[in-house]
Amino acid sequence: MTSPSTENFSPLLIQEKESFSMADYQIEIIAYLGLLTADVYYFKVKFQPIADLDGEKGETSSQLGLLRVGSLNSSLDRELQLRKILQNYSLIAPLIADIQVDSAIINPLSIKEKSQEVDEKQNEDIATEQIVSEDSEFVNITSTKDDDSGENQSAETDYLEEEYYPETAVENETKPEKLLLLTRFPQENLTLEAWLKEEHSQEEALTLVIQICQLFSYIAKQNWYLINLLPQFIEIDKPLKIFDLTCAYSIEESLTSGVIGDYCAPELAASRSINESMSSYTIAALLYQTTHKKLPQSDQIISLEIAPIPRLYQLLKIALSSLPEERFPLAQFLSLLIETRHSLRSLKVQWNIASYSTVGLSTERLQNEDNYGVRQQHLSNSETLILGVVADGMGGMAQGEVASQIAVKTILQDSLPPEFKTGEQRNKWLLNLFQKANISIADTVRNGGTTLSAVLAINDSLMIAHVGDSRIYLIRQGKIKQLSEDHSLVAMLVANGEITEEESLTHPDRNVLLKSIGSKKHLSEGYVQNLSRTNSNLSMTLENEDILLLCSDGVWDLVPTQELAEIFSQFKSLQMAVDQTIQRVINQGATDNATLLAMQCFMTSGN
Repeated sequence: MTSPSTENFSPLLIQEKESFSMADYQIEIIAYLGLLTADVYYFKVKFQPIADLDGEKGETSSQLGLLRVGSLNSSLDRELQLRKILQNYSLIAPLIADIQVDSAIINPLSIKEKSQEVDEKQNEDIATEQIVSEDSEFVNITSTKDDDSGENQSAETDYLEEEYYPETAVENETKPEKLLLLTRFPQENLTLEAWLKEEHSQEEALTLVIQICQLFSYIAKQNWYLINLLPQFIEIDKPLKIFDLTCAYSIEESLTSGVIGDYCAPELAASRSINESMSSYTIAALLYQTTHKKLPQSDQIISLEIAPIPRLYQLLKIALSSLPEERFPLAQFLSLLIETRHSLRSLKVQWNIASYSTVGLSTERLQNEDNYGVRQQHLSNSETLILGVVADGMGGMAQGEVASQIAVKTILQDSLPPEFKTGEQRNKWLLNLFQKANISIADTVRNGGTTLSAVLAINDSLMIAHVGDSRIYLIRQGKIKQLSEDHSLVAMLVANGEITEEESLTHPDRNVLLKSIGSKKHLSEGYVQNLSRTNSNLSMTLENEDILLLCSDGVWDLVPTQELAEIFSQFKSLQMAVDQTIQRVINQGATDNATLLAMQCFMTSGN
């Protein structure tokens, strides 16, 4: 911002179609916009550098500008003080020029309006003459002088009519030392005024109000408060820009007269000392307007109707209170607005769960050594947790069944740690669960163990932990992907290129596991597989209607991967798809226990 300079005008005439120089710019007044604050005149202008007037650029260098004119002790003087404090703050549109002139005549009426006034005056005179000529008695009653004096009066009247100047709204008092401030003109299609005429979601409305509240809060930290808004001079861009600061007052200032405005707190109608609660009211009035399509009326604040929208209702009820002491401080208000937006942004995730577990048809397997389970939990209003697990036990004399039961119980019943926000913290928790299950099984079950596959989803963030040859699949839009690895001998042989995928299906050692839970006292680092092995990251983002499948080898050994995808794409009912899959297993002989757990997510925006 440049320091105000003094330029001598004799005097400067400010009205439509007038041109004059201002600092290094040539100004042409396009339109008078109004006396939008009590002591400042607003004009739309065109401006261009004086250096370009005689050059090749000509008109191409001209731009639209906002010119504001006021006296030395007007709101413009306060704005200059605040701009000096804020310096080059990015949310404030910079001044292009600011000058002080010795005197100025401000004529807010347009040339067209003045012409209309002249025509109206002439029409009034003609009508008066007609009335006088048609009613001589009226003339006699109103005229008490003799003929000579009447003639003299007529002559005097004629003289005045010839010299008549129509009344205009010219500010005739040529007060010294006017301030003139010039900025570029806001893009009218991007102004807050234009934005408020459009339809917006609650989240979009909150995002806008939060930006303006951030501006108010920053200014408040400088011990200044904004107590009103001029939406036509706020540009909704990246970043937001405010062009006018005439509604800002220092914390030390006391009003000598009342202030009334669309976004002004009701107590400002009486002269009051400026305080923070007035700024909070202004923010709340804008929030009310964005959500109710109208401004709150100051005379109806006590009985103001507020839409019953959770959180927004409470914010508006408190921040628009007629009692200033009940309103939020700006910092608290900003924090609450951000929390409210977060609650709207958060995904609401619901899960549909279907399952089926069968002992199968083998005469050698009369017990079902598979176990599975699901745990769902609300972590907060915006976060939900689901944990699904499948375990396929192994070992004679029911040892496999006990091992799988211990594993599932350990995974599902363990409490969540205090620190559970990051992917690393959640992955560590899953690894600890596997370690606990492993120790418990090793201590309890002799010559037994289990596979263990778990999925953890918090909202739309998925993680896995896996040991053994049970499988975890993701079906998305009809396509299937295996997220887990097979910790088996044949899987290693296929990976090493020693046998083909087709040969692995009939390999005599296809049931030999390389990893299991309970087979040793301690699980070494990397023993438990996570998503980073198949997906490069610890977690992946789920999409609406994704399906997670967890199954023992008794399922995938008899139902090929692609057939699984086809079955779950064919049936709209998740349970019907699970039932059909298990029926397919039974039709193929069901030589092993078979367990299938299916989990489908449905997501809706909090907005």
